[in-house]
Amino acid sequence: MKVKQLTEKAINWLENNQYTKSTIYINYVRFWNGLIKSISKDIDFSKKVSTNYIIGKYGGDILDKPPQTLPLKEYRVYRAFKALEEFNDSGIISGTSIVGATLRKGLPVHEKLVIESYIQHLKNLGYRSKSERTSYAIVHHYLFCCPLSDINDKQLLEYFNTISTGSKQTIKSKLKVLKRFLTFCLEAGFVTEDYSCLFPSAKKRRYTEIPSVYTPAEIVTLLDYLKNNNQNRKRNYALTLLIAVYGFRSGDIVNMLLSDIDWDNGTIRIVQSKTNNVVEHRLTPHIDNALADYLLEERYNVGNPHVFLKQDGGQLISTSVSSMIFNAFLSCGIDINGRKHGSHSLRHSLASNMLATNAGILDVSKALGHESVDTTKIYAKVDINRLRLCELEVPANE
Repeated sequence: MKVKQLTEKAINWLENNQYTKSTIYINYVRFWNGLIKSISKDIDFSKKVSTNYIIGKYGGDILDKPPQTLPLKEYRVYRAFKALEEFNDSGIISGTSIVGATLRKGLPVHEKLVIESYIQHLKNLGYRSKSERTSYAIVHHYLFCCPLSDINDKQLLEYFNTISTGSKQTIKSKLKVLKRFLTFCLEAGFVTEDYSCLFPSAKKRRYTEIPSVYTPAEIVTLLDYLKNNNQNRKRNYALTLLIAVYGFRSGDIVNMLLSDIDWDNGTIRIVQSKTNNVVEHRLTPHIDNALADYLLEERYNVGNPHVFLKQDGGQLISTSVSSMIFNAFLSCGIDINGRKHGSHSLRHSLASNMLATNAGILDVSKALGHESVDTTKIYAKVDINRLRLCELEVPANE
């Protein structure tokens, strides 16, 4: 079966099994589209075709690796193409659809009381609604599979084994939520034993990761490519320029409203979704012109209050922004050389390049909207010129 024909049938199957449009696109279609664009229309699908594409696109055979060892981005690629292989072989895609999701299934009375108490506890601690929903889904699944009335060491360890096929980041996130939940249960008297010792250690030295950054010249290359290639070029250029110049996160870009731009006073103002911090910047001439060009020449006037829209007039999602920049980095001629190349790398690059031009750490922290200057200190690691000033002599006897 031809690749495009196969993906169309797979999409229909997902829709008929009540997967949402966003889930279908984010988890499957955006990866399949890259394969379709890279090959001839007359090629039949095979495992070799998808493997060759993945090796060329991502630099290695992701499909041949254990999924639990993969970073989240590679795991998503793995899942999408394994699903296509499975559909080609059997006509189905295994997994959880809306119909069969445990989240839609009821819990026993006691477990329902416990999870409601825990979510109220999170509300009292000031958790954001998104974090509450994530915690609810993880805890609900655990309680559905393992009622608290039956809890013991063996049951918990067996449950850990059932979630071990997820990506490394997914496993880490689930274990973190479950550990907090069971600690709450102990303190609230819902369980009588402390099970925290069964959880694998997830401790990590803070601020040890080196961010991926790009030079101003490389960022100009990326922007030039976006300005002159592909559909929605005015939109893509304007939003990438905002990220590169102001360090906005992709989530803040897609939530930006027309009212956040004050043309009269020449400012742009956002409330960061991650921290709720208000960040305001002066509009530079380049930003001003890029936004005006997009709004007047390309954006559909459909009454949607958001600045950046899809071609059908709907609101963009943050993963679309990250994917667009990810693919642009690969296509614009920059030597990636193992660096991360999503939208957040532009935020890292802004901080690093500000430090390289002698901006103070407090100025960088303020520009990025960090709650703590400690978060900003990680960028000092990529300020090579300043690190050279800390050079130590090697003792003569070494």
